[in-house]
Amino acid sequence: MTALDLSTEPGDVSRARLAALADVLIPGGSGLPSAGDADVAGQWINRALAANPDLASAVTHALASPGAPEEALRDLRLRQRDVFERFAFAVAGAYFMNPAVRAALGYPGIAPRRLPAADGEAEYYLEDEILAPVVDRGHIYRRVPA
Repeated sequence: MTALDLSTEPGDVSRARLAALADVLIPGGSGLPSAGDADVAGQWINRALAANPDLASAVTHALASPGAPEEALRDLRLRQRDVFERFAFAVAGAYFMNPAVRAALGYPGIAPRRLPAADGEAEYYLEDEILAPVVDRGHIYRRVPA
């Protein structure tokens, strides 16, 4: 689990602050939602932090940064670049975990795909005759009623 707990009542305030900071980083546009509209401060930050708990300290630090969101992130970027970069990475990760964002980008996500056989691959598997009985037998299958 992460060191960041956004599930309590003070967490609601933290989530609102996180949404405001995230909207500065990812304002949306061109058919894409803003980070706040993509629920980055909700379930997606939880998933991002579960995937990489080391980012929780940067998120906590960014949430504690004083001032308006634009000002807080500018100061964080200038004074603590590593914290800013880890916070931005967590926000971006949470944003791109949202299926609606991936759909808006036309990115289906990582899925297994059939790769075409390489040149000579079939011959390689047939050269020692180990598959000869299968080839000789031919296709066998059961028809499935439509």
